[in-house]
Order: sequence, then structure tokens, then C-alpha cells
Amino acid sequence: MDTNSEMFVQAFWVKCREAIRPEIDAAADDLRRAGHDAAVSTQEYSTVPDRLPAAIGPSLTLALRPRGPADGVVQPAIEFHGDVAHGTVEVRTSAGHSHAYELDRLDTPDVKSEIEEWLGHLITASPV
Repeated sequence: MDTNSEMFVQAFWVKCREAIRPEIDAAADDLRRAGHDAAVSTQEYSTVPDRLPAAIGPSLTLALRPRGPADGVVQPAIEFHGDVAHGTVEVRTSAGHSHAYELDRLDTPDVKSEIEEWLGHLITASPV
């Protein structure tokens, strides 16, 4: 991995620790208190070819499994993905929403807003 990529990945994880993860953990706790299953996962970045999608990069994901049967239902998720090639953080949802931020411009209010918007769409789309 070149120096610029390595520095971006390190800065991405710092941003996760300082701004993203606390908001994801708070949302996951709220979802669990409401009786849902919520899981947080991370994906590391590697330049080694591993047959994963080309857009793979470091990411932090919150996934939700609503109460009730989940047969054939897409698991709702929001992902904060570090786009190493462009030096941005892309917020993606399982519903197809995508919004990119410059790494240094993404802060806690933005993260909170993205999570609230994602949850708002879930609430209006289905009984979560």
C-alpha cells in the first residue's frame, strides 16, 4: 500500500473512533432496547487481490434485523465506507442511498443525521 493510501486508511479509522462509532453504537443500543437485533461490523482494507468487489475498502457497518420473520427480506444496513482511491467517506444504505463526504469534513452531526435519515426511511417503509 502506498503512503497516501496508508495515511487515508489510518485517518479513516481515527474518524471512525472519534465520530462514527459512538453514533453507530448509540443507534444500535436504541434499536436493541426497542427489541431489534442490531450488529456492528468492520471491514479492513487490503491491496491484496481477494476477489472481493473493487469498491471494497475500510468500512464500518450497522445492520438491523427487524423483529419477526426475515424470510426473503433484505437486511437493512448503513455503511460508512472509506473510498481510498478518492479520499472520501461514502455513506451507503441497503436501500440505495449514497452520499460522499471529504474525510476531514465528516463530523458527528453529519453521522447522526445520516443514521437518523436511514432509520427514518426504515420506519416509514416498514414496521421496524
